Amino acid sequence: MAIYHLRLKVHSRSLGHAATPGGATRRSAIAAAAYRSGERLFDIAQGRYFEFDKPDVFHTEIMAPDAEPAPAWVFDRQTLWNQVERAEKRGDAQLAREIEITLPRELNRGQQIALVRDFVREHFTSLGMVADVALHEPCAADGDRQPHAHVLLTLRRLDPATPTGFSTLKERDWNEREDIARAVAEARKRFNNTGLDEDKAALDVAEARRNVNVWRAAWADHANRALEAAGSVARIDHRTLEAQGIFRLAQPYLGVARHIERAYDYVRQRVTQWISVKKRASLYEEAQHYKQRDPVALAGFLMRLGDMAESFTAQFRHDAPSIPEVPLE
Repeated sequence: MAIYHLRLKVHSRSLGHAATPGGATRRSAIAAAAYRSGERLFDIAQGRYFEFDKPDVFHTEIMAPDAEPAPAWVFDRQTLWNQVERAEKRGDAQLAREIEITLPRELNRGQQIALVRDFVREHFTSLGMVADVALHEPCAADGDRQPHAHVLLTLRRLDPATPTGFSTLKERDWNEREDIARAVAEARKRFNNTGLDEDKAALDVAEARRNVNVWRAAWADHANRALEAAGSVARIDHRTLEAQGIFRLAQPYLGVARHIERAYDYVRQRVTQWISVKKRASLYEEAQHYKQRDPVALAGFLMRLGDMAESFTAQFRHDAPSIPEVPLE
């Protein structure tokens, strides 16, 4: 069943609360690209390679703006993200924006690739961004495939006149247009002051113009058109459950947590095996002690072990429930 999932985040150099003593001192755009593409990439600034085992990656590509031909280095993943790093001077600089989207299972891989290309071309590279696209297909919790895409986006326009190949200024409108941000702030303040339904409706209209909500709605539109073209009746919806008229509690995004129950069962089994081995080793050592010192005591020890085993088995033996006889007519 097709599901809706689109998440945006910004990658920055700052580790924030993720910093650990003796660990990495900053985040890297090269590391992010290496993880998502499954490639081995060299970070010039840190003088080290980043390499991750990602067998679930089935497609990668770099998409550049169509307005004018991009230089060849843009399509080399290692060079591209090293140039992005060079263009940023601050220790806490923002390096890239990432969009993570779940792809419909109802589409085959070729259709999924075409869907992502159309979405990225219309809403990102057409604005001047460079997009590094990676499609993954790991195994889902239900045992089926879980296709999804990671799209890393640059925050500056290409500019051949600069040493880094990127503009000296970031495109703030790619975060949010100033007039839209101002309109949203004013609408929210008015609704917070009045609580009126008409002011809530005005806030919703203003919020719908924000980049994040425009992109969320656009992805649902692109995916549904692709599903229709593929002959599937499945559809996705970016709106809240309340807006869709569905009255149930929203399910939280579990992420890694969905594997906890399975991991707990595995750990429990392994610990039980470990305890069993340790206990057997201890009993063997005790038996060897009796064998060397007192064969008669060994015989008694083995009898006690037999009694212990029988008693333990009896605790977990469940007699089958009796089935009442049904008289034959």
